[in-house]
Amino acid sequence: MLRQTKRAFTLIEILTVVTILAITSAIIIPQLGTRNDMKAAAGARVLMSDLIWAQNCAISTQQKVYVIFTGQSYTIWFKDSTGVMHKCTNPITQQTYTETFGQKNTPLADVSIFGTPSFNGQTSLCYDEVGTPYGYDGAAETQMTSSGTVKVASGDFQLTVSIEGYTGEASVQ
Repeated sequence: MLRQTKRAFTLIEILTVVTILAITSAIIIPQLGTRNDMKAAAGARVLMSDLIWAQNCAISTQQKVYVIFTGQSYTIWFKDSTGVMHKCTNPITQQTYTETFGQKNTPLADVSIFGTPSFNGQTSLCYDEVGTPYGYDGAAETQMTSSGTVKVASGDFQLTVSIEGYTGEASVQ
């Protein structure tokens, strides 16, 4: 006659697994709650894509395009052949091309523009007809010879979007 043995986990094995799971969850779960790094990265991607769009718009329309920063938002403008400024239309929403950070009940509610944007000492940006970046102060454009920056933050995590002088190439650090 064959005797069958029952196999099972011992109490010590079960308690060891539960302890390991408890320690792991105590370390991982708090990090999943805020995800400030992902929120700041999303904000930086939005800003970078809008800057690239503005540069491409300047090249394709052969008009100067401006990204004007005001507090926690920016609006994209263009200057027509007579020198008059007009707000650009967002091709997706068909509304004025404005992005606002830190606005409640929006995907960027936890993201902010940290500090003041700096483009050759100016707080706004202009792209000319060939995509060259300029600092803009509301009256005059100054060609950028070094990188301009905008800092995007969420909680204590911060990223810097850089616009290279001469080329206008955008990158995130």
